[in-house]
Amino acid sequence: MKKILHIITRELKYISKSRLLVFALLVFPILDILLLGGIYMSGTLTKLPIAVIDNDNTKISRNIVRYFNASPDMQLNYRLSNVNELHDLFNNQKAVLGLYIPKYTQQNIKRQKPTSITVFINSSNYIMGNMMDLDATTILSTIGAGVKYKTLTKKGGHPKQAIDLVQPVQINQAKLFNPSLNYNFYLTPGIWLSVLHQLLILVGALAISSEFDLRTIMLMLRVPRKSLFKALVGKMIVYCLFAFLHFAFLYFIIFPIFHIHIVYSKLAAMGLSLCFAFASISLGFFLASLLKTRMNTLKGCLLISAPAFLLSGYTWSLDQMPKVIKTVVQVIPLTPFLEVFRKIYQQNLGIEFTLYYLIQLIGIGITYFYFSYCIISMRIYFLRKGSKGILFTG
Repeated sequence: MKKILHIITRELKYISKSRLLVFALLVFPILDILLLGGIYMSGTLTKLPIAVIDNDNTKISRNIVRYFNASPDMQLNYRLSNVNELHDLFNNQKAVLGLYIPKYTQQNIKRQKPTSITVFINSSNYIMGNMMDLDATTILSTIGAGVKYKTLTKKGGHPKQAIDLVQPVQINQAKLFNPSLNYNFYLTPGIWLSVLHQLLILVGALAISSEFDLRTIMLMLRVPRKSLFKALVGKMIVYCLFAFLHFAFLYFIIFPIFHIHIVYSKLAAMGLSLCFAFASISLGFFLASLLKTRMNTLKGCLLISAPAFLLSGYTWSLDQMPKVIKTVVQVIPLTPFLEVFRKIYQQNLGIEFTLYYLIQLIGIGITYFYFSYCIISMRIYFLRKGSKGILFTG
């Protein structure tokens, strides 16, 4: 126990003297969390600019335009005379949707002739394009149903029968877990945790690679090699302590500021997050032990942590990914953690739904920790053998 305490004290002193680690552990996470959180703080996209080409200019066409402008997602910013002007707006990213109402629209509707209204959607941004498509379809379907209802009632049909003909199937929607479709509630926690994942891998890697690069690894191990395990445990405790502080700050301070609530339990989230921290730091240990130099280790950290969020299944289902990728990403701690975290903070699910992922995280952490210990032991053995017993003292 004294050896572990000695390593903890030594590591804290080393961190306090390193500007890079002080910035990485104390300043960078806070700044990054606040910056990234501010991007999606509005929660939903509103008042997206739209343009209208109304070549009919009748009561019905003006009503159609008014329905579009009344949508909370849209705002009529441009009235145009031709499609070329609309193309210019799209090319300059000044409009998301263009509504083209041809001549004789009202006349065709009154004569019960087919009429066509064209909706141009700028889908270069998938989220905005998908939203505009859904809103436009809903608005035009509603208008079409209203026209059909009036036609049926004017022909003497009973209003109730007309409604049944216009809408034969009643749709009752029940949106679960994120009923308001709030983008901030959905995406921001995943991004925050992805940032912490990168940070934990990085500091775990630096904790090992720096010892070899600065040739202080032998100084750390003043007693025989069996103390390596205690040294790694001491380092792990230090960085898990910092991780605990970061997760506490995130869940108890940042989440409420951004109106994000953990539905199940903050304490359960903290417990799972510590297992996640253990696995991520162990991955950093493993990369540092395997890649030898600090520069190669940093490259390895970047190679794994940069795409981890996209590969985690948080925004794109793992089931839709190729089997090879789906299998490989399971050894990245962020993948099981984001899956189980979503069950806790959104779905209000307890231990019976999260135990599997908890065991997976612990298993990943133990595996990486064990391999790190084995590889570092071999490196120390060859280092001692190569130096003929002379210990590096830094």
